[in-house]
Amino acid sequence: MHKIAEWITQELLMRRVFRKYKNSLPTQSVSEKPKMNYHVLADAIVWNDEGIEKCDPELENALRYALNYRTNLIVDKNFVIKKKNSKRIEKRTFELAKKYFPDWIGFERNRCEYNSELSDRIKRIRKVSQWKIEKLMNSDEFE
Repeated sequence: MHKIAEWITQELLMRRVFRKYKNSLPTQSVSEKPKMNYHVLADAIVWNDEGIEKCDPELENALRYALNYRTNLIVDKNFVIKKKNSKRIEKRTFELAKKYFPDWIGFERNRCEYNSELSDRIKRIRKVSQWKIEKLMNSDEFE
């Protein structure tokens, strides 16, 4: 029962935020070669032309699950067909975001499908990020 209540609460919060900022994300790139960046809190990649760094923090927070899901679509060729991923909040948020931001550049097909070159790059980025986090957490600063 607790899981259902949590799911409904998350869904309602996402809908409220997405409705508030509906269609506020860029639909076209202003950059000829957009730069890919790593979003640590979402464990996801974003391109600098997607408006994530410039959007309201409330919207950025709400998009984290969708960004993570999208990154996993790029990284794992079989991500969609894996049963464990069919009802996750990341997928639900991704689908919900697509309804409120249908023309967002971040939902272009080439940014939402498996790409072996990007997959390898993202895996390396995640590995380095994890190493940096572990190094920071094990440092004397946190004792």
